[in-house]
Amino acid sequence: MAKVPRRLSSTYSVWLITLDGVGTLVDQLVRALRVEIQKGQVGARLPPTRTLAKDLGLSRNTVITAYGELANEGLVVSHFGGGSFIGGQETSARQAGTSTKTSSAAAGAAPGEFRLTKFARRLEHLDPSPILERPELKFDFRYGLPVLGDFPFGTWSRIVARRASSSAVSVLGYGDAAGYLPLRAEIAQYLLRARGVRCDPDQIIITNGSQQALDLTARILIDPGDRVVIEEPNYEGARQAFSMAGARIVAVPVDKDGLQVSRLPARSSRCRAAYVTPSHQFPTGAVMSAPRRRELLQWANTQGCFVIEDDYDGELRYDIRPIEAIKGGDDNDLVIYVGTMSKVLFPSLRLGYLVSPRRLVKSFIAAKHACDRQTPALLQTSLSDFMAQGHFNRHLLRARRLCAQRRSALLEAIETHLGVSVTVEGANAGIHVMMWLVGRPSSDVSRIVEKAAEAGVGIYPIAPYFMHAPRVAGLLLGYASMEEEMIEEGIRRLADVLKQ
Repeated sequence: MAKVPRRLSSTYSVWLITLDGVGTLVDQLVRALRVEIQKGQVGARLPPTRTLAKDLGLSRNTVITAYGELANEGLVVSHFGGGSFIGGQETSARQAGTSTKTSSAAAGAAPGEFRLTKFARRLEHLDPSPILERPELKFDFRYGLPVLGDFPFGTWSRIVARRASSSAVSVLGYGDAAGYLPLRAEIAQYLLRARGVRCDPDQIIITNGSQQALDLTARILIDPGDRVVIEEPNYEGARQAFSMAGARIVAVPVDKDGLQVSRLPARSSRCRAAYVTPSHQFPTGAVMSAPRRRELLQWANTQGCFVIEDDYDGELRYDIRPIEAIKGGDDNDLVIYVGTMSKVLFPSLRLGYLVSPRRLVKSFIAAKHACDRQTPALLQTSLSDFMAQGHFNRHLLRARRLCAQRRSALLEAIETHLGVSVTVEGANAGIHVMMWLVGRPSSDVSRIVEKAAEAGVGIYPIAPYFMHAPRVAGLLLGYASMEEEMIEEGIRRLADVLKQ
């Protein structure tokens, strides 16, 4: 591909950015920015990521990732709320075969100024989740929320109260960092029955939500500069966990059969892990086919790396029986299985878990202990009772039935009010669908979201979950927590907005 110079004009400076066409857009941008940074002065302000992305016609995620890699090299320094600046250039000097004395200014801090770690500077480039950026609306298609109104809160409250009043002293003190053993045993039985995962309780680590499971995994597997495969598009929580560990993200596209395994990096790439959501790909909803699952395990075994399987809502499937998890066919013990209670109980419970390969169990327990000692014992013992007494299974059956009804209501409303102006993906499982607005560019989404909010309808753009933003406007619509009549009215109002 021929070199295509692109000029960046901003209030900060005028740079000539040349993407050379070699490698990914992130790699090209890193090289181009490195050249311009070497021409500048330490402490000079860099353009905001939004400005640079807009002027170059790139996705903001591409620019954020490039800034993060330059921050790892010490070439970019970010201050909380203050933007990004040219940092020290000792890395470039090393690459050129010279040595340089690192002053406090070159390290990104003036004399007497407090200095943040590279980890903290990487945090500067993270955006909050789109679902947390505004209050709920009356007709809110906020994704990630399970069936809430039908949860047996009375039963749950009685169990918690009983545990709080009668727990033994041993339960009220510090416990096992891996988690309450009876709860781990309940989860092991459930995984075998519902997901085809064979594991012992001592392989299970109880975490504060699936996000902590991903964070612990990143801590024990990834050193700065290591490569990690993720899906494109992808779950932003996983991408953030790996990015904060300093990983170089390798985005591999998905299609209707899930991750395109044939496009995985070669062995020479030295990947440390591959993160997948195979049972209901987030956010597209694609289900990874059985041949690709086998190929992924073969690739991981050849690479000598781990597969991180995030089974965030694998229990909720409506057309056929839920598909067995990849971990169920993991003969080489390479899969780190991550699960959560947020999608079947309620998000504020903050209880998740991981199933560790045996060779990593001690590392996971040590990391969990160093991080926060343990997950709250009262919640663990209460959930153990909730499962042992059969309430969990009964609620899951009710939730699956209600989700199926609300899914049908959503699809019917879309067909009635939106028709051929949209296409829907991922409706066969889970608690959300992905909807593309036919013929509308992605640049229209911000205006549509604002207009919908004025009509009391909460909708959420798909773009934040792509490393490279899609050209067509797309939305994520959650439905599990909404009554059927609210779903129908919300879609009707959205149709009116799209006609404007």
